Amino acid sequence: MRLIKLSAIFLMLVGLVALGMPRGIFADARDEQEQKYQSILKKLKASQEHYNQLLKNYESFQALPQEKQKSLKDLDDAIHQLTKSYDSIQAIGREKQILPKKMEGKSDAQEAGRLLEVFQRFGDWYETLNQAEKENLGKASYPDGRIEEIKRILTSQWMMRLPKADLDGLLKLDEKMRAAQIVKMKKEEQLRIAQSFDKKKKVGLYSEDSQKFITQVKQQLSGEQLEKIGKLEGKKGAFVKMIMDFAEDNPLLPLNKMGTKYLTMKDLPPEVSAQLKILKQAGAYKQSEITKVEKRWPAFARAVTEIIRRSDPTFNYEFGACKLEDFPEDARVVLDELVQMLQEDEIVKLQSLEGKWPDYPLMIRDLARVHLVIVPGISIPPELLQLKPGKGPMMLR
Repeated sequence: MRLIKLSAIFLMLVGLVALGMPRGIFADARDEQEQKYQSILKKLKASQEHYNQLLKNYESFQALPQEKQKSLKDLDDAIHQLTKSYDSIQAIGREKQILPKKMEGKSDAQEAGRLLEVFQRFGDWYETLNQAEKENLGKASYPDGRIEEIKRILTSQWMMRLPKADLDGLLKLDEKMRAAQIVKMKKEEQLRIAQSFDKKKKVGLYSEDSQKFITQVKQQLSGEQLEKIGKLEGKKGAFVKMIMDFAEDNPLLPLNKMGTKYLTMKDLPPEVSAQLKILKQAGAYKQSEITKVEKRWPAFARAVTEIIRRSDPTFNYEFGACKLEDFPEDARVVLDELVQMLQEDEIVKLQSLEGKWPDYPLMIRDLARVHLVIVPGISIPPELLQLKPGKGPMMLR
């Protein structure tokens, strides 16, 4: 099940558009209300792809039995009310410089925040399932059967992330002994991570891997961004959150097999420089797009690639690692394990991007996230994931 994002008015509007009803349908409505509908419609049409998808979603919704439609609308209304409450308490918190969690008692707004996060995380997880798993989950009885099926899938995913020796050992056990061993192994894993987490909290320092990651992220940032980061030094939770937000927009990508770091126009290969020169003369980009990211890796190379691809979508230059053999040795060891975990469709996607930069390493990053694998030089270190505000220690192996 996915988080329902359409309100009743929104559904009605999309329905009118899908059915091709004339604008005059709003003739009896107040001008203010009509303007509101037209404003929403304008925003929807801003992205044709998104707009077309909404129409398809609406058609699917209309095809459902009336009882199912009603249950989805009721769920949407309930979520909408919780969202309004959550937004309201967040606004009050900002005005008074307080955090909702510091308020006495557990309000509806706080519960809304928790539920919305659960919906989002479940939706992201559900999308990683294969078709058979989705069908089995849909057939399971509600709610107990589905809860058990979710647990079964999660356990299966956890097992597939184990080192081969551990997995082979579990598969040799009968069902009863395997279940007991899994419980034991998970408790041991949770204890190791919790102890490591507590130790780092007491020391008050980041691990070597985390410090290296933070330094690499900061090397990509502008002066204004560095100033924002500087103001949060010492405030560990807020500092880590901002670092992770910046890392999302400025992902770490390994160098190519030659170890070349492209930082300025002088570093670019002649054929790439020639393409940029032609595009500049044609007014296809502004010089500021280049200068603002100079001396920053991989931001500079990504900007160059993006500029040229606007005119030539097929453009590709291997500025960084874009094949498995290009990655550093410590990353390759992890990537070999990751590839063994991939579903068939994931393998096809990855192979289709081999040799393309930055597409290939970004796909590696996304697949590693799905399968909870930490790839050195690309993934966010587990310590920083644990320190992100609102998150407890994550179960990573």
